[in-house]
Amino acid sequence: MQYSSLRLSKRYARALLSLAVENRILDRSYNDMKHLHEVCSTHKELKVLLKSPVVRLSKKHRVLGQLFGKRVHPLILRYMEIIVKKQRGHLLEGIAAEYLSACKEYLGIEVVRLTTALPLNESVGLKAMEAARKMTPKKIEFDEFVDPAIIGGFVLKMGDRLYDASIKYSLIRVKKHLGIH
Repeated sequence: MQYSSLRLSKRYARALLSLAVENRILDRSYNDMKHLHEVCSTHKELKVLLKSPVVRLSKKHRVLGQLFGKRVHPLILRYMEIIVKKQRGHLLEGIAAEYLSACKEYLGIEVVRLTTALPLNESVGLKAMEAARKMTPKKIEFDEFVDPAIIGGFVLKMGDRLYDASIKYSLIRVKKHLGIH
């Protein structure tokens, strides 16, 4: 995303966050914007339609109504319509992503990237949560990834901080200690 588009998306997201807090629909708006982001990221045709200057505004509004009318809060739908009316419809996916980030920040939620060798099980999840709690006082939300290359254990990435409790990293440390290259 270009810098100016990112800046605009952040600005629109912050405005929506203020509206959601003021109207006491924060949880609902979070779920609605998550849905919007998923739809936009999986349906490229929607992004093309929203960006096209050839497609009439009435058709864009009709499509938004059909896709989101019964699924999202009326305030969120109206907000999307205003964005499209201002010919910024191509920014909706970015606005949704920025909104999710701003909402998490507002609620004091830290997103932690959790990488495991296999799909997460309860034991590893508890150990990872314990390690993550030592890294931040905020509420924690895991963004889970599977990477068989780490062999076992887990790796936590939070911003610029990294906690590596993987078997791969342990083996590397043992090799260095023994002088094996």
